[in-house]
Amino acid sequence: MRVHYIDLTWRLAIHNPVTRMNDEFPPRSLPRDDVADLAASVPTAEFPSRALAYVRQAADIANIGTFYVSDMSRPEPVLSFWEGEMSGYWFNRNASVILSNERLIESILNRIRAARGNGLIVERWRPAPDDPISPIYARDRVIERVTVSSWTGRVGLQTFLLRGETSGWITKAEMDRLIPILPLVHELIGLRHRITGTMGTRLPLTKRATSLREKNAGPFGKLSPREAEVCDLALQGVGVAGTALELGTSENTVRTLRRRAYGKLGVNSATQVAALILSETGS
Repeated sequence: MRVHYIDLTWRLAIHNPVTRMNDEFPPRSLPRDDVADLAASVPTAEFPSRALAYVRQAADIANIGTFYVSDMSRPEPVLSFWEGEMSGYWFNRNASVILSNERLIESILNRIRAARGNGLIVERWRPAPDDPISPIYARDRVIERVTVSSWTGRVGLQTFLLRGETSGWITKAEMDRLIPILPLVHELIGLRHRITGTMGTRLPLTKRATSLREKNAGPFGKLSPREAEVCDLALQGVGVAGTALELGTSENTVRTLRRRAYGKLGVNSATQVAALILSETGS
């Protein structure tokens, strides 16, 4: 029996012109829109100013900031992100006052707790005359605040937008424009924390746990190299997942290393580690 092989390539090329097309797509410019620009800036120093500029397309907002809680089971909020008309000095001074007041701390934490299981919680708020934050707002000429809160894994996050008195109350039209963009801005701030850490807990290299361990300074001399690394990443605001990725280990191992390191140092949080470092270095 003779077997005949039929080449169908030529016929397919005729009846299906697509097969004759070149698969190569010549390179061309692909412009970024505002959202892509904002996302691309997340790991850069320009992100805070770009985030505020993006928000200002929707409403006249004077300042934007974030309170970060690394572990909601042992909540200690820190001011971790800020930008706006107010200087970094006053942002941090105000945060110091707020975070030394139990009522104001609970106010932050309660909003974050309300977000657990609900994704994001948004709130528009004006302080009552007897609210402990009123003197701060009055001095800085802030009349209104919008907050977005979330609780993801162990991490709590509250982003706040402050409205200056010269702009008047936020209008309904402005709120209608803000609501769709706030989730994006809030989540990008959270992403920035996971990538680069917080703005508020960074310390110079000479004041980090690894450096103090190498100098056998105080309780830091008791740390293993890996425990010191975990402390350094915690000081930068990097979460358990990010630390595991950075060190090439499991999340459970990171938790164990943190627990051991904190036990040796006699602390319960990254904020307390930072305070201990400053104490050891006489700052």
